[in-house]
Amino acid sequence: MPSLITKWKKGRPYLYWVRSARVKGQSRIVEQIYLGPQERVMEHIRVHRTAAAPQGAMPTLHTVQTREFGASALFYTVAQELGLLELINASVPPAPPGRRTSLSVGHYLLLAARNRATWPKSKRAFAEWYQSTVLARLVPAAAEELSSQRFWDHMDVFEEIHVAPLQEALLARIREHFPLGERFLVYDTTNYYTFIHTFNSRPSLPQRGRNKQKRADLRQISLALVVDEEQGLPLYYRCYEGNTPDVVALGASLKGMLGPFCPQHTSPHLTLILDKGNVSRDNFTALSKAHFSFLAAIPAGWVRQLSQGALKGYQPLSLPDGRRVKVYAQPQARLLGIAGKLLVSFSPRFYRRQVRTLDLLQRKADQKLRTLQATIQEAVARNRPRTEQAVRREMSRALRHDRLKDFCSPTLRLHHGAVEALSWEWDRRKKRAIKHGTFGRTVLFTDRRELSDQRIVVAYRSQAKVEAMFRISKSRRPGLWWPAYHWTDSKLSVHALYCFLALLLIRIVVLRLQERHLALGVDLLLERLRGMQEALVVYANGTAQRVLTQRSPEQEELFVALNLRPLAEQLGNTVLSL
Repeated sequence: MPSLITKWKKGRPYLYWVRSARVKGQSRIVEQIYLGPQERVMEHIRVHRTAAAPQGAMPTLHTVQTREFGASALFYTVAQELGLLELINASVPPAPPGRRTSLSVGHYLLLAARNRATWPKSKRAFAEWYQSTVLARLVPAAAEELSSQRFWDHMDVFEEIHVAPLQEALLARIREHFPLGERFLVYDTTNYYTFIHTFNSRPSLPQRGRNKQKRADLRQISLALVVDEEQGLPLYYRCYEGNTPDVVALGASLKGMLGPFCPQHTSPHLTLILDKGNVSRDNFTALSKAHFSFLAAIPAGWVRQLSQGALKGYQPLSLPDGRRVKVYAQPQARLLGIAGKLLVSFSPRFYRRQVRTLDLLQRKADQKLRTLQATIQEAVARNRPRTEQAVRREMSRALRHDRLKDFCSPTLRLHHGAVEALSWEWDRRKKRAIKHGTFGRTVLFTDRRELSDQRIVVAYRSQAKVEAMFRISKSRRPGLWWPAYHWTDSKLSVHALYCFLALLLIRIVVLRLQERHLALGVDLLLERLRGMQEALVVYANGTAQRVLTQRSPEQEELFVALNLRPLAEQLGNTVLSL
């Protein structure tokens, strides 16, 4: 409760406005504002009480303290509704007795998840960020309890054996609050580069591999993610070595998914939706043994004759979102020894995008070849012609995309092994054959023959939901996974866990907005939420009040849609109307 206290410093009394709360069962000061010397403050109070002030005049303002309210309070409420604190504390043991604080392991983990969802900070800057948000009132803690050392004292209790039970309990809790539809699950993988030194041999997770941000010069960590097909809720994750190919990682991910998705004494009918980078004969066999059905995109080369058929044999198909595609289906197909249904989908929009991409690549390659041609001419003019090997190496870099090599015909004029001239020609007929052969087509294969053509196409398009989660995690405004200030395997695993929880909290908020028919990008959503602040106004006579700062019309729309007014009033804030 708020009160005024006196502190003596060098024999002189000073007044402070403080707020107390129960911490570890005992009353502790959790908020404090300096008012000034006791004599001066009391004189202000006496003057304001005795002076004939005009009716309705306000007392003299002493100070105003603002804290971020919107994002922190919202994510706190979502976590409370899901019961994440009790769930985590029940799945993970507490910190050793000598290192415990007033906060539990669940408190620390959820604070880190909220930090990642709103404005990521290092653990050294964690306490400063915490004090600037309303979480300082919702989860009272002393500054020393939020140091990096205290945080990792509690996170070090996490071991690999705790992750599976925690994910299983979390999935059960999500099922209680959200309907998960027809049990279609979308699976995909990504990776995140790190700045961990090449010769640091202690961590095993960061390894060099094919990085999706084109940073092959850095070590990376890979992440597998499963989301719900209908609502896009993150349901399962696995962090693994960065040099493991996607097609190999699926087997280990399936073993980890068996506990959460296939509890004992039940045989749920689950269908895993896969991209073509995750398919192989071994993976199809592993899915069958794990009692998972699948719907997967496969390389067109596996059924080349079918995928390059004429479009006149395709049937038009209308999708629920109003788009139209063409499909060709083989209901009784057999692939890699598995009976199922093959379907080739042609999307005009996808076709146009691929054509524009090929044209762009051709223009860039043509410019590089012209630059190479000019350097060859300059070298000949200086009587220092370039070697054939060096020129062909640069030509390969300029035409590194396989499709460009298929319709580009370069010619070198040689003299005693040296290159005198370079010329090339783009074959329009071959380019047209490439565009009309495979562009705009996606080959899908499933072992569930009863699925309709429309259901197969719609289900596969839900891959966009898991890709949206990856885009959020890699966004730099403000960022979620990055920056990762850790380099040991245990700390990187904990980092992956609270980033996963942050994605879950963000997705739940986005779903609430969709229910109110509000479409807003995550970056802009978080920016507007962070702009909602509460102000503690303290007057010279010791009185104080809390108010929410002025909101823009866009912020007010979010404020109403997310029903933040009851929470603000519950926390003692005066909500001013626009």
